[in-house]
Amino acid sequence: MCFSSAASFAAAGLLLPAGLATTRHCRRSGRWDLLPLALSPLLFGVQQALEGLVWIGLDGGELEPLTRNAAVAYLFFAHAFWLAWIPFCALHYGQDSRPVFQPRGRQLMLAGGLAMGLWLWLPLLLDPGRIHPTVVRGSIDYLPVLPGHGLVSHEVGTLVYGLVISLPLILTGSRRLTWFAAALIAAFALAQVSYLHAFSSVWCYFSALLSLLLLWVVREARPVRPQLR
Repeated sequence: MCFSSAASFAAAGLLLPAGLATTRHCRRSGRWDLLPLALSPLLFGVQQALEGLVWIGLDGGELEPLTRNAAVAYLFFAHAFWLAWIPFCALHYGQDSRPVFQPRGRQLMLAGGLAMGLWLWLPLLLDPGRIHPTVVRGSIDYLPVLPGHGLVSHEVGTLVYGLVISLPLILTGSRRLTWFAAALIAAFALAQVSYLHAFSSVWCYFSALLSLLLLWVVREARPVRPQLR
């Protein structure tokens, strides 16, 4: 499989209207608890457009200023935003019903994702020279120099990342969100096995395409509040 600026911009062009459709459905159906999740395709679309800009810079052999700035913005989503946003979406889901996972626990997961995201991305923002995007076997490897480099293995780091993203969705108790999380886990495994050299780029691309499933997810029936006896 090969990736390119065309693939990134095509994904962005597909995701932006999909995000509008999911948010429109939530507003019309009164599912305000799903609105943050419904915005995700739009946000993935922005992220893919940013990677399209990185591709343009790399294809033209220009690392400054467009490519590096676009790479910093792209990695904001990949290394920070999704780690906090997905737990926030899970925390917001079904807030008027009894969740499987108690709110305090979900709040802790949100705080953990936020802290991890800031730890990974702030050094890149403060020193963009830590990022060295390059094309490796048809995909972008951003080669970021991250905190704890050499102390934590790539496999352990990405495993924690995957758990922070998928576990909150599973613990909402929503069947459709569980299936969505399972799809993300399958994409995670594929990226780990086949695209380890460009894991962040490839898993984000797969996850962006899978966010199209959210149009199906937001149509799930509202959770029923348990009756007190």
